Amino acid sequence: MDDSYKKKKLIVFAIAAIILMVYFVPLGWHGLLEPDEGRYSEIPREMVETGDFVTPRLNYVKYFEKPVLLYWMNAASFMAFGENEFAARFPTALSGVLGVLITALLCASIFGKRAGAIAGAVTSLSLLYFAIGTITLTDMPLSLFITAALAAFYIGHIKNDRRWFLAFYASVALGLLTKGLVAIVLPGGIIFWYIIFTKKWRLILDALYLPGIALFFVIAVPWFYMVSRENPDFLYFFFVREHFLRYTTKIHSRYEPFWFFIPMIPVGLMPWTGFFFSLFSKESVLRSPSDKDMKDANIFLLSWFTVIFVFFSISSSKLIPYIVPCFPPLAILIASDIDRMIERGKWHGKALIFSIVSGGLFSAALIVYTFVGGKVDPGEALPFALAISAGLLAGPLLALFITRKGGRAAYEKAVIAISISAVVYIAAHYGVYDIMGKTRSTKDISEVIMKEKLPDETIAVYGEILQGIPFYTKQRVMLIDSMGELEFGAGKPEGEGWFPTNKEFFPEWMSKEKKFVLVIEKERIRSLFKDGNTYETKKVEHDDYLILFNRRLKEDEK
Repeated sequence: MDDSYKKKKLIVFAIAAIILMVYFVPLGWHGLLEPDEGRYSEIPREMVETGDFVTPRLNYVKYFEKPVLLYWMNAASFMAFGENEFAARFPTALSGVLGVLITALLCASIFGKRAGAIAGAVTSLSLLYFAIGTITLTDMPLSLFITAALAAFYIGHIKNDRRWFLAFYASVALGLLTKGLVAIVLPGGIIFWYIIFTKKWRLILDALYLPGIALFFVIAVPWFYMVSRENPDFLYFFFVREHFLRYTTKIHSRYEPFWFFIPMIPVGLMPWTGFFFSLFSKESVLRSPSDKDMKDANIFLLSWFTVIFVFFSISSSKLIPYIVPCFPPLAILIASDIDRMIERGKWHGKALIFSIVSGGLFSAALIVYTFVGGKVDPGEALPFALAISAGLLAGPLLALFITRKGGRAAYEKAVIAISISAVVYIAAHYGVYDIMGKTRSTKDISEVIMKEKLPDETIAVYGEILQGIPFYTKQRVMLIDSMGELEFGAGKPEGEGWFPTNKEFFPEWMSKEKKFVLVIEKERIRSLFKDGNTYETKKVEHDDYLILFNRRLKEDEK
């Protein structure tokens, strides 16, 4: 092993170590973001509190919109690290990092070790993958299990070793426990189209591997059986309402046009967007594969991306995190194409030009937004915007300079420079999280409540569901005129009295018998209190919210 190889290996491990630090160290630096992080933290907190790990509950009523695996992962994290923001995000970040590792290994097995290392950098340092990998959501664990399933399938296929299909079926089962039937539909659709385009009909029989199918049922069935036994209405709500109706109707008011996800790909890939566009060049691995094996790999990766992208594009329910599983196959294609550029000592497809132009436009828009957006203080946001812009532009500009004289070694150094610049770009986004933690988290409000609240007072929220308050206060919250996603659980016996209308709540507020801590947005005051008089005995203002106490006597303050 020569010194040059050792140096390159050291650089790869150093960048990997820095990426791990970027993913894990700052996880607990900002409050849980509304509404998703509060929801996916409170459900496992209640599991730990009650000891019931079968029936998910949110704000102490049954909640069946998602399966159970993320809740178990977060509950285990709480038991290991305590009930805090770091623990809430750790399983998602771990899922993201494991997804990066699997993507890198799959790429290395197809295109070589250098391409694999680049794939790891591209995946982990893409904007959308990083963002969803550091927020507690079901989408990143789902992406992990889809990536693991498809990687295991393809490795088993090219090695002609069906034992890999055990990992495929296990991963699909874990994906089912994470987000439902989509974990079966997407890998199945990808493999179907791969077989169609390559005409490898024998794969149909090979994939129907009985030990793997048995393992799938062993992993997936027990929880579904137990939760259905304890909750007979679970199956209809989960499979019909939360799968078929969510996908085919606008039941959750998440409708977006068909093209909604198209701009999310180039934006979500930043700072690697220029290399995405270079895939359309005639010199790219995508359009000019070197042999049949590479052509088959391209078909598999394109099927992987396209099936997921089209599936969610035609859905009536769309959210940005849904397309995260699209990014590993794109990262592999981009990495293999960059590897070809290194090997040939030539940038093709105007990769750096696209990177500089897209980065410049994004940076300009970001900096302008800090001044005219109106939602953040420019003095607070500008340093982060400048750091993001520097990370976005420094890499491709340095790469242009480094490779001005050509040579494979120069191109390797240029890719290292782009990767280091990408680390700066991604790490700077924690500044955005810091701002969001102040504007989209109920941590500060919850701290005020717990400082002021007396033991016999009930916390109530009007007109919305603030998911973080039950987590931070560790108490049940009354929701006035807002059942939202808790409508199913609110209709059960345990929901009785905790979801009043404003007409039902107002007499209780005026009553001398019940004591409340009411959290209400200032602009909603007149929708609850028609004359504008809140009749409180104590009031605390916190940003856009009022925290009102209806029966706080002077002796209570002593």
